[in-house]
Amino acid sequence: MNTFRITTTLVGVTATAALLLSGCSAGSAEDAHANVSAEENETSEILAMPEIDDSDGLVIDGELVADAELLEAARAGSFIWITSSGSDTAELTAARFEAETGVSIEASRLASTKLNERLLSEAGVDKLSTDVVTIGDPVFAEELANEGVFVAYSGMPSHDVLQGTENVVWSDGAYYTAFNTVSAIAYNSIAVPAESAPTSWADLLEPAWKGKVGVVSAGAGGAAQGQAAFQQDVFGEEYWTGLAAQEPRLFDVTSVAMEALARGEIEAAPAVVNTAYATALQGAPISIVIPTDGVAGAYNMQGLTTKGEDNPAAQLFMNWMLSKSGQKFAQAQGFVSARTDVGQVPTGDIELPLPNDEIFYPYTPEEAKNNSASVVAGWNAAFGITG
Repeated sequence: MNTFRITTTLVGVTATAALLLSGCSAGSAEDAHANVSAEENETSEILAMPEIDDSDGLVIDGELVADAELLEAARAGSFIWITSSGSDTAELTAARFEAETGVSIEASRLASTKLNERLLSEAGVDKLSTDVVTIGDPVFAEELANEGVFVAYSGMPSHDVLQGTENVVWSDGAYYTAFNTVSAIAYNSIAVPAESAPTSWADLLEPAWKGKVGVVSAGAGGAAQGQAAFQQDVFGEEYWTGLAAQEPRLFDVTSVAMEALARGEIEAAPAVVNTAYATALQGAPISIVIPTDGVAGAYNMQGLTTKGEDNPAAQLFMNWMLSKSGQKFAQAQGFVSARTDVGQVPTGDIELPLPNDEIFYPYTPEEAKNNSASVVAGWNAAFGITG
């Protein structure tokens, strides 16, 4: 598990140095925030800082995020957030949250399955170690709510908007859709000229790509399973058969596939946009194409735990993540927003669909719960995976 401790005095230092330091004195969060909120910081390379007014509560990008009482209490404390998103997302989101709010955060990341196991184990002995959880598997999120790890929270100023948006509020507010992972096509821009890059899922079945494609197993769950379900629903199971006939290299996780793509070991791959974009930002020769025949999505859920229920800093993080500013920063990192009233924010030089666009096919929690076993079994059979 990777852990990053962020304090307001560190915002504005380079991301790597700031996020690896721990145990530093935070000083006055309010004073530190006054110095950084109007300045550029490391997250500004992803998205320019919004307008911030904390003279009477916290207003970011014209939207109330916290009243004065909550803001004061949150800045006097701190909280722990754990996410199943990649390390880059964890680091950048934590740094951006601090830059915009002046609230201290300790962020960790752990894969969904291990995260779910850990939380249930901790809850079983009444020793939860985290205040807020973001997890990329809606089935696990439902289980955490049912087991009492998540508690209902409706204190965000945007709650009425969220309540009126489809597929955002779950289990009466025990958890929320924080953002959506989206899968598109990534390719090595050194090995593949732009004019030869695949522009549709059908292109990956062309003879020219045989032996050059990487694919993440549907058994990896989350976005990979959603991608497989999308292919089955939109193109039929024959798409799996056709892709398997291309003799692709199979991977267990997207991050390893992107490393292979960056090295030129494969030339193209269905990819989680956020992971591919983060790899490209590190200097890898990776470009991303939004296929003309649609993209798959997967829900990422977030909830306040029983440990964080009365923590003002954790409550403010819930507010911020589902605010316009939090949603825009998620988009800028390569996610599709949960809210439909935010508008388009580019990811680098590409534009992802909005959550209500026709080309966006989210793998719903109901589908994940009811169809996951059959999707994985069918995909494994097509690719000759046994056991």
